[in-house]
Amino acid sequence: MADIVLITEASGYTGSHIVEHLLKAGYRVRGTVKPGRVSALRMAYLEYQDRFEAVGVTDLEHDDLTDIFRGVSTLVVASLPPVRGRTTEEARSTVESASSGTKHLLAYAQAASVKKIVYTGSFQNAFHPSDSWNPITITEDDWNPQTEDDCNKLGLHPWCLHTAASVIAERELWKFADVQPGSRLLPGFTFGPYGRGQAIDQHRSGTFAWISELLHGRPGRPMRPNAPPFSPNYVHVADVARAHVAALRVGPLDRPRRRKRVLLVAGYVLWPEVVAHLSEAMPEIRERLPSLAGGPGPRQVSSFARFETRNAREILGIEEYKGWKEAVEDAVKDVLRVESRMTDL
Repeated sequence: MADIVLITEASGYTGSHIVEHLLKAGYRVRGTVKPGRVSALRMAYLEYQDRFEAVGVTDLEHDDLTDIFRGVSTLVVASLPPVRGRTTEEARSTVESASSGTKHLLAYAQAASVKKIVYTGSFQNAFHPSDSWNPITITEDDWNPQTEDDCNKLGLHPWCLHTAASVIAERELWKFADVQPGSRLLPGFTFGPYGRGQAIDQHRSGTFAWISELLHGRPGRPMRPNAPPFSPNYVHVADVARAHVAALRVGPLDRPRRRKRVLLVAGYVLWPEVVAHLSEAMPEIRERLPSLAGGPGPRQVSSFARFETRNAREILGIEEYKGWKEAVEDAVKDVLRVESRMTDL
């Protein structure tokens, strides 16, 4: 029996794309999903039924995962659950889940003698969100300084909770780097189409919420001054998934390179540029987009933090990425498609 790649959050945005790329590359894949979504996930990859298995997991933080890890050689931790709310109690719950959930997964991975772990974090693991507006260069050696104590502060924005939870989970993984080597991938803001097996109720989460915001509102409304994203970086979700396949194919690394992180950032684009492009490329939605007249003044990409992606080239061999126009258009088309389908229900 071929070794199995186990991927968590297989019905999530990034996770669903990783699953499809792994299957197309010939891997045998087992994906975890909430029990109520097992059937839908199986149907999404029906043509790969001989190499894909969907398994229901109620709680990755507490469930017995012995059977799920049976035959597994590689673990892909695709994402953390979304963070909602901003009370102290919710903040504490978020960070505790990130830490204990990661430890729980690693314990079973060790018991199953898993050979490699690929962790999907975020570019925000490498810097504090407040540094986004500083014209500095962030490298794979930089870290978000947020701690568990920071997550207990009252009124902390949910986005900051998510970044803190992500970096705390990554720190737990690094404790096992010498025992269970692998890759730590830190993608930028990810755009593109929905995943083949993605849960439909997630159509306005993450960056899709920003795309949806562009399409909803009073006609002729100005673009709000603090229009997202707060960092103008981007990467197409297909390139993120491709990087995971590359990470699985990388052979054993020497000790120094074993502790390398990989930032995945394709480039930079400001939101007014996105609106201007969509208005020309997709005239059918022009009236739905915010107006650029009287909106925020011109800003330069050079006024924001930039990201060094050397390790993506040197370790994973990734030299080229899809452009922002394709990434944004793919996202808009799928938002429109899903919204149309839900209206027809």
